[in-house]
Amino acid sequence: MTTLLDGGMGQELIRRGSPRSAEFWSAWAMIEDPDLVRGVHADYVTAGCDVLTTNSYATFADRLRPHGLVDRADELCRTAGRLAREAADKAGRPVQVAGSLPPLRHSYNPAPDASYEELLDEYGLMVEQLAEFVDVFLCETMGALHEARAATDAALASGRRVWTSFTLQGGTGPHLLDGTPFAQACSEVAADAFLLNCCPPEQISESLPLLREATTHPVGVYANAFHDMPTGWRGRDGSPLPDARPDMGAESYAAAALTWVEMGADIVGGCCEIGPEHIACIRQALDGGQNG
Repeated sequence: MTTLLDGGMGQELIRRGSPRSAEFWSAWAMIEDPDLVRGVHADYVTAGCDVLTTNSYATFADRLRPHGLVDRADELCRTAGRLAREAADKAGRPVQVAGSLPPLRHSYNPAPDASYEELLDEYGLMVEQLAEFVDVFLCETMGALHEARAATDAALASGRRVWTSFTLQGGTGPHLLDGTPFAQACSEVAADAFLLNCCPPEQISESLPLLREATTHPVGVYANAFHDMPTGWRGRDGSPLPDARPDMGAESYAAAALTWVEMGADIVGGCCEIGPEHIACIRQALDGGQNG
């Protein structure tokens, strides 16, 4: 049985009125309009996802510090966990909550400027803030091996299951952005499942078979639908957010997701610019295939 994740949160919030700013991104709604977050979670539940992801991608101290909000990191992270848990509990069917542990030194970064030990301590704070609300931790958009190890190890200390997801965005091949081969990453990162996320569907299709070969653990994928993201894009430096691809509508993305399932993916979902309509289309396709 395929596990269906939700889709993206930050870009969906922008579609619903959050400022189009990569600096603050999804944290804005946590402060100014938590009901927007509630609405996105509810719509993903209605769409049929099996897992809701906490809106904690931008609620950590390093991301909030430039805005003078570092003292609210604990509150915002716990609120992200609580909102997802409340939505899951209202679903009327089993829905799990995944606690998002993001890159702490920019996304798509092959060389985070912090040691394993420093990252382990920082991830430990997020794990402590989220643990009571989540069923599994999702270490996502990991670009460097020591970053992935730190996030995974911190999450494992909670006793929850841990899924670790690597990004290929801006990379040159089927390996982590720092050059680590999948086989090495899967052997050195002690996760319960390995995924690929926040990179183009075409790149995922090319790399999924190699990830599947690299581990006996469950594997998963959830692509973005960004259009022409510049190599080296960081976002928090004020760079404009990339536009969405016009060719990646719900049916097109669902077709890609079904192909990934056929290629061996146990977990599928969506990342940036993949919304509830995409997830609903995947749900319908999965149910049709599993019932047929």
